[in-house]
Amino acid sequence: MTTLLTLLLVLAAAFVVAFALGFARRPPDPIRQLKDRFITLSRLSRAQAELELLERVESLAERYPGKSYAWYLEWLVTDLERAKR
Repeated sequence: MTTLLTLLLVLAAAFVVAFALGFARRPPDPIRQLKDRFITLSRLSRAQAELELLERVESLAERYPGKSYAWYLEWLVTDLERAKR
């Protein structure tokens, strides 16, 4: 009887840990995903692509003031994807 009880407790503990880890995962960061997509599409080294990204975001911010950083990134990624077609 104690063996069965021990087994059930171990399984319950394993379930609780697995359940907690499932919720502990952070959702993907959309900014990081857009930056990574820009770097991939630009075909530059990471350092060069990040400098290019910074310059392009600054340029867009001058043309379209008041938009969010994510908006500028989405615009740049969409523009690169359109150019690759």
